[in-house]
Amino acid sequence: MPRTEPESVSGRAVRGAAVIVASQPSEAGGRKILPALQKAGQMTFIEQVIVRFQHMGTAPIIVVTGYDNDELERHLAKMSVVSLHRPGWQAGNLYEDALFGLTYAERTCAACEKIWLAVPQIPFVKNDTLAALLNADSAAALPVYEDREGLPLIFQRRAIAALAEAPGGKTLADLVHAADSLARIPVDDTGVLPAAGVNPKGSRLPMRPRLKLTLGRDGFFFGPGPATLLRLIDETRSVRTACTRMKLSYSKGWQLLNSMEEELGIQVIERRPGGLEGGGSSLTEAGRDLLNRYEQLVSESQREVNRLFDEIFGFYSDSKPL
Repeated sequence: MPRTEPESVSGRAVRGAAVIVASQPSEAGGRKILPALQKAGQMTFIEQVIVRFQHMGTAPIIVVTGYDNDELERHLAKMSVVSLHRPGWQAGNLYEDALFGLTYAERTCAACEKIWLAVPQIPFVKNDTLAALLNADSAAALPVYEDREGLPLIFQRRAIAALAEAPGGKTLADLVHAADSLARIPVDDTGVLPAAGVNPKGSRLPMRPRLKLTLGRDGFFFGPGPATLLRLIDETRSVRTACTRMKLSYSKGWQLLNSMEEELGIQVIERRPGGLEGGGSSLTEAGRDLLNRYEQLVSESQREVNRLFDEIFGFYSDSKPL
Protein backbone atom coordinates (compact mmCIF):
# COMPACT_ATOMS: atom_id res chain seq x y z
CA MET A 1 0.00 0.00 0.00
CA PRO A 2 1.65 3.30 -1.04
CA ARG A 3 2.36 5.90 1.60
CA THR A 4 0.39 9.14 1.78
CA GLU A 5 2.67 12.05 0.93
CA PRO A 6 2.33 15.76 1.67
CA GLU A 7 0.67 17.77 -1.06
CA SER A 8 2.77 19.97 -3.31
CA VAL A 9 2.96 23.72 -2.88
CA SER A 10 4.27 25.52 -6.00
CA GLY A 11 5.51 22.17 -7.31
CA ARG A 12 7.32 21.31 -4.06
CA ALA A 13 6.11 19.21 -1.12
CA VAL A 14 5.13 21.07 2.03
CA ARG A 15 8.09 21.34 4.38
CA GLY A 16 7.57 21.10 8.11
CA ALA A 17 9.66 21.45 11.25
CA ALA A 18 8.72 19.61 14.45
CA VAL A 19 8.80 20.63 18.10
CA ILE A 20 8.58 17.81 20.67
CA VAL A 21 7.99 19.03 24.22
CA ALA A 22 9.79 16.69 26.64
CA SER A 23 10.44 19.15 29.46
CA GLN A 24 7.99 18.25 32.22
CA PRO A 25 8.14 15.11 34.42
CA SER A 26 5.21 12.93 35.43
CA GLU A 27 4.56 10.93 38.60
CA ALA A 28 4.81 7.14 38.70
CA GLY A 29 4.92 5.09 41.88
CA GLY A 30 5.54 8.17 43.99
CA ARG A 31 8.55 9.32 42.00
CA LYS A 32 9.18 11.64 39.08
CA ILE A 33 9.90 10.11 35.67
CA LEU A 34 10.51 11.54 32.23
CA PRO A 35 7.81 10.22 29.85
CA ALA A 36 10.18 10.60 26.89
CA LEU A 37 12.36 7.76 28.23
CA GLN A 38 9.55 5.23 28.70
CA LYS A 39 9.97 2.18 26.48
CA ALA A 40 7.76 1.21 23.55
CA GLY A 41 9.20 -2.18 22.60
CA GLN A 42 12.92 -1.81 21.83
CA MET A 43 12.73 1.97 21.54
CA THR A 44 11.82 4.81 23.87
CA PHE A 45 8.69 6.86 23.31
CA ILE A 46 10.64 9.84 22.06
CA GLU A 47 12.76 7.75 19.67
CA GLN A 48 9.58 6.40 18.08
CA VAL A 49 8.12 9.90 17.66
CA ILE A 50 11.36 11.21 16.15
CA VAL A 51 11.58 8.29 13.69
CA ARG A 52 8.03 8.95 12.49
CA PHE A 53 8.76 12.63 11.88
CA GLN A 54 12.08 11.85 10.18
CA HIS A 55 10.32 9.40 7.88
CA MET A 56 8.00 12.24 6.81
CA GLY A 57 11.04 14.30 5.76
CA THR A 58 10.62 16.67 8.72
CA ALA A 59 13.59 18.98 9.33
CA PRO A 60 14.58 20.35 11.73
CA ILE A 61 13.27 18.34 14.69
CA ILE A 62 13.54 20.26 17.96
CA VAL A 63 13.21 18.68 21.41
CA VAL A 64 12.41 21.07 24.27
CA THR A 65 14.13 19.76 27.39
CA GLY A 66 13.85 20.64 31.07
CA TYR A 67 13.65 17.97 33.76
CA ASP A 68 16.60 15.56 33.64
CA ASN A 69 17.84 17.29 30.49
CA ASP A 70 21.38 15.84 30.71
CA GLU A 71 20.14 12.25 30.49
CA LEU A 72 17.68 13.05 27.72
CA GLU A 73 20.24 14.98 25.67
CA ARG A 74 22.72 12.08 25.97
CA HIS A 75 19.97 9.71 24.85
CA LEU A 76 19.27 11.84 21.75
CA ALA A 77 22.88 12.71 20.91
CA LYS A 78 22.97 10.55 17.76
CA MET A 79 19.42 11.15 16.51
CA SER A 80 20.11 14.35 14.52
CA VAL A 81 17.75 16.50 16.59
CA VAL A 82 18.22 19.86 18.30
CA SER A 83 17.93 19.72 22.09
CA LEU A 84 16.54 23.09 23.15
CA HIS A 85 16.82 23.50 26.92
CA ARG A 86 14.29 25.86 28.47
CA PRO A 87 15.67 27.79 31.45
CA GLY A 88 13.13 28.10 34.25
CA TRP A 89 11.08 25.12 33.10
CA GLN A 90 10.33 24.30 36.76
CA ALA A 91 8.10 27.36 37.09
CA GLY A 92 6.53 26.86 33.66
CA ASN A 93 3.98 24.56 32.06
CA LEU A 94 3.40 22.77 28.76
CA TYR A 95 1.88 25.87 27.16
CA GLU A 96 4.98 27.99 27.88
CA ASP A 97 7.42 25.22 26.98
CA ALA A 98 5.62 24.58 23.69
CA LEU A 99 5.57 28.27 22.77
CA PHE A 100 9.30 28.45 23.55
CA GLY A 101 9.96 25.70 20.99
CA LEU A 102 7.52 27.02 18.39
CA THR A 103 8.97 30.53 18.42
CA TYR A 104 12.48 29.09 18.04
CA ALA A 105 11.37 27.02 15.03
CA GLU A 106 9.56 30.00 13.50
CA ARG A 107 12.60 32.24 13.94
CA THR A 108 15.21 29.84 12.62
CA CYS A 109 13.45 28.06 9.72
CA ALA A 110 12.02 30.60 7.30
CA ALA A 111 11.54 27.84 4.70
CA CYS A 112 9.28 25.78 6.99
CA GLU A 113 5.64 26.32 6.01
CA LYS A 114 4.28 24.21 8.86
CA ILE A 115 5.46 23.45 12.40
CA TRP A 116 4.43 20.32 14.25
CA LEU A 117 3.89 20.29 18.01
CA ALA A 118 4.07 16.92 19.75
CA VAL A 119 4.81 15.22 23.05
CA PRO A 120 6.65 11.89 23.50
CA GLN A 121 3.46 10.11 24.63
CA ILE A 122 2.22 9.55 21.05
CA PRO A 123 4.79 7.00 19.80
CA PHE A 124 2.24 5.10 17.69
CA VAL A 125 0.73 7.88 15.56
CA LYS A 126 0.39 6.79 11.92
CA ASN A 127 2.10 8.29 8.90
CA ASP A 128 -1.26 8.79 7.16
CA THR A 129 -2.43 10.88 10.11
CA LEU A 130 0.66 13.08 9.94
CA ALA A 131 0.17 13.57 6.20
CA ALA A 132 -3.50 14.53 6.65
CA LEU A 133 -2.58 17.14 9.24
CA LEU A 134 0.26 18.50 7.13
CA ASN A 135 -2.14 19.08 4.24
CA ALA A 136 -4.68 21.05 6.33
CA ASP A 137 -5.24 24.65 5.14
CA SER A 138 -6.12 26.27 8.48
CA ALA A 139 -3.81 28.18 10.84
CA ALA A 140 -3.84 25.16 13.16
CA ALA A 141 -5.05 21.56 12.98
CA LEU A 142 -5.45 18.64 15.34
CA PRO A 143 -6.50 15.00 14.91
CA VAL A 144 -9.82 13.74 16.32
CA TYR A 145 -10.44 10.07 17.08
CA GLU A 146 -14.06 9.22 17.95
CA ASP A 147 -14.75 12.78 19.18
CA ARG A 148 -11.56 12.84 21.29
CA GLU A 149 -8.99 15.50 20.41
CA GLY A 150 -5.47 14.12 20.09
CA LEU A 151 -1.91 14.98 19.12
CA PRO A 152 0.23 16.08 17.36
CA LEU A 153 -0.90 19.60 16.60
CA ILE A 154 0.28 21.49 13.54
CA PHE A 155 0.52 25.24 12.90
CA GLN A 156 1.20 27.34 9.87
CA ARG A 157 4.47 29.14 10.46
CA ARG A 158 2.86 32.53 9.95
CA ALA A 159 0.43 31.79 12.81
CA ILE A 160 3.15 31.47 15.45
CA ALA A 161 3.68 35.22 15.96
CA ALA A 162 -0.02 35.64 16.87
CA LEU A 163 0.20 32.74 19.33
CA ALA A 164 3.10 34.44 21.07
CA GLU A 165 0.87 37.46 21.73
CA ALA A 166 -2.16 35.47 22.94
CA PRO A 167 -3.27 35.89 26.59
CA GLY A 168 -1.53 32.65 27.63
CA GLY A 169 -2.60 29.38 29.19
CA LYS A 170 -1.40 26.18 30.81
CA THR A 171 -2.10 23.32 28.41
CA LEU A 172 -1.51 22.44 24.77
CA ALA A 173 -5.28 22.64 24.25
CA ASP A 174 -5.14 26.29 25.37
CA LEU A 175 -2.41 26.90 22.81
CA VAL A 176 -4.08 25.35 19.79
CA HIS A 177 -7.43 27.00 20.50
CA ALA A 178 -5.66 30.39 20.55
CA ALA A 179 -5.03 30.06 16.79
CA ASP A 180 -7.07 32.19 14.37
CA SER A 181 -8.60 29.12 12.71
CA LEU A 182 -8.60 25.47 13.72
CA ALA A 183 -9.27 22.37 11.64
CA ARG A 184 -10.35 19.23 13.48
CA ILE A 185 -9.25 16.32 11.27
CA PRO A 186 -11.16 13.02 11.82
CA VAL A 187 -8.75 10.07 11.84
CA ASP A 188 -9.02 6.33 12.37
CA ASP A 189 -5.90 6.23 14.51
CA THR A 190 -5.76 5.46 18.23
CA GLY A 191 -2.11 6.53 18.10
CA VAL A 192 -3.14 10.18 18.42
CA LEU A 193 -4.23 9.50 22.01
CA PRO A 194 -1.54 9.48 24.72
CA ALA A 195 -0.06 6.01 25.19
CA ALA A 196 -0.10 4.15 28.49
CA GLY A 197 3.23 2.43 27.84
CA VAL A 198 1.88 -0.68 26.07
CA ASN A 199 2.20 -1.14 22.32
CA PRO A 200 -1.20 -1.36 20.62
CA LYS A 201 -1.65 -4.30 18.24
CA GLY A 202 0.17 -3.72 14.96
CA SER A 203 2.18 -0.74 16.26
CA ARG A 204 5.58 -2.23 15.44
CA LEU A 205 7.59 0.02 13.14
CA PRO A 206 7.80 -1.53 9.66
CA MET A 207 10.98 -1.85 7.67
CA ARG A 208 11.76 1.61 6.36
CA PRO A 209 14.58 3.59 4.73
CA ARG A 210 16.49 6.15 6.79
CA LEU A 211 18.61 8.57 4.79
CA LYS A 212 21.66 10.27 6.29
CA LEU A 213 23.03 12.81 3.83
CA THR A 214 26.64 13.97 3.88
CA LEU A 215 28.13 16.71 1.71
CA GLY A 216 31.72 16.59 0.52
CA ARG A 217 34.37 18.00 -1.75
CA ASP A 218 37.92 16.73 -1.24
CA GLY A 219 36.59 15.26 2.01
CA PHE A 220 33.16 14.89 3.58
CA PHE A 221 32.50 17.87 5.82
CA PHE A 222 28.77 18.39 6.40
CA GLY A 223 26.06 16.04 7.61
CA PRO A 224 23.57 15.56 10.46
CA GLY A 225 26.12 16.27 13.22
CA PRO A 226 27.53 19.51 11.78
CA ALA A 227 23.98 20.67 10.94
CA THR A 228 22.91 20.18 14.56
CA LEU A 229 26.05 21.99 15.72
CA LEU A 230 25.20 25.02 13.56
CA ARG A 231 21.62 25.08 14.87
CA LEU A 232 22.79 25.00 18.48
CA ILE A 233 25.36 27.76 17.88
CA ASP A 234 22.57 29.81 16.34
CA GLU A 235 20.49 29.28 19.49
CA THR A 236 23.13 29.58 22.23
CA ARG A 237 25.56 32.04 20.55
CA SER A 238 28.33 29.84 21.94
CA VAL A 239 30.39 27.08 20.32
CA ARG A 240 31.31 25.71 23.76
CA THR A 241 27.68 25.50 24.92
CA ALA A 242 26.61 23.96 21.63
CA CYS A 243 29.31 21.28 21.95
CA THR A 244 28.25 20.58 25.54
CA ARG A 245 24.65 20.08 24.43
CA MET A 246 25.79 17.61 21.77
CA LYS A 247 28.12 15.78 24.18
CA LEU A 248 30.92 16.75 21.79
CA SER A 249 34.38 17.91 22.83
CA TYR A 250 35.10 21.61 22.29
CA SER A 251 38.16 20.81 20.15
CA LYS A 252 36.15 18.38 17.98
CA GLY A 253 33.48 21.05 17.49
CA TRP A 254 36.01 23.55 16.20
CA GLN A 255 37.56 20.86 14.02
CA LEU A 256 34.16 20.36 12.34
CA LEU A 257 33.66 24.10 11.89
CA ASN A 258 37.14 24.71 10.50
CA SER A 259 36.79 21.79 8.07
CA MET A 260 33.43 23.19 6.94
CA GLU A 261 34.89 26.62 6.20
CA GLU A 262 37.98 25.23 4.51
CA GLU A 263 35.98 22.99 2.16
CA LEU A 264 33.41 25.68 1.35
CA GLY A 265 35.81 28.58 1.11
CA ILE A 266 33.40 30.78 3.11
CA GLN A 267 32.99 31.79 6.74
CA VAL A 268 30.04 30.07 8.46
CA ILE A 269 30.75 31.28 12.01
CA GLU A 270 31.17 34.86 13.12
CA ARG A 271 33.63 34.88 16.01
CA ARG A 272 33.46 37.62 18.64
CA PRO A 273 36.45 37.71 21.01
CA GLY A 274 35.90 38.13 24.75
CA GLY A 275 36.04 41.41 26.59
CA LEU A 276 34.07 43.31 29.20
CA GLU A 277 30.83 42.03 27.68
CA GLY A 278 32.18 38.55 26.95
CA GLY A 279 32.70 36.83 23.62
CA GLY A 280 30.53 34.54 21.59
CA SER A 281 29.79 33.09 18.19
CA SER A 282 26.90 33.26 15.75
CA LEU A 283 26.09 32.03 12.26
CA THR A 284 26.94 34.20 9.32
CA GLU A 285 24.29 34.63 6.63
CA ALA A 286 26.24 32.09 4.56
CA GLY A 287 26.19 29.64 7.50
CA ARG A 288 22.46 30.05 7.96
CA ASP A 289 21.88 29.61 4.22
CA LEU A 290 23.99 26.43 4.19
CA LEU A 291 21.96 25.01 7.08
CA ASN A 292 18.59 25.80 5.51
CA ARG A 293 19.57 24.39 2.10
CA TYR A 294 20.91 21.21 3.70
CA GLU A 295 17.70 20.70 5.68
CA GLN A 296 15.65 21.26 2.53
CA LEU A 297 17.73 18.63 0.73
CA VAL A 298 17.26 16.19 3.62
CA SER A 299 13.50 16.76 3.62
CA GLU A 300 12.98 16.27 -0.12
CA SER A 301 15.48 13.40 -0.41
CA GLN A 302 13.78 11.41 2.35
CA ARG A 303 10.44 11.63 0.56
CA GLU A 304 12.01 10.50 -2.73
CA VAL A 305 13.74 7.59 -0.98
CA ASN A 306 10.37 6.61 0.54
CA ARG A 307 8.86 6.51 -2.96
CA LEU A 308 11.70 4.34 -4.30
CA PHE A 309 11.49 2.07 -1.27
CA ASP A 310 7.80 1.43 -1.98
CA GLU A 311 8.67 0.47 -5.57
CA ILE A 312 11.60 -1.77 -4.71
CA PHE A 313 10.64 -3.27 -1.33
CA GLY A 314 6.84 -3.05 -1.58
CA PHE A 315 6.44 -6.84 -1.63
CA TYR A 316 7.68 -7.11 1.97
CA SER A 317 4.69 -7.88 4.17
CA ASP A 318 5.77 -5.47 6.90
CA SER A 319 6.32 -2.50 4.58
CA LYS A 320 2.99 -0.86 5.46
CA PRO A 321 2.56 2.84 6.25
CA LEU A 322 3.95 3.91 9.60
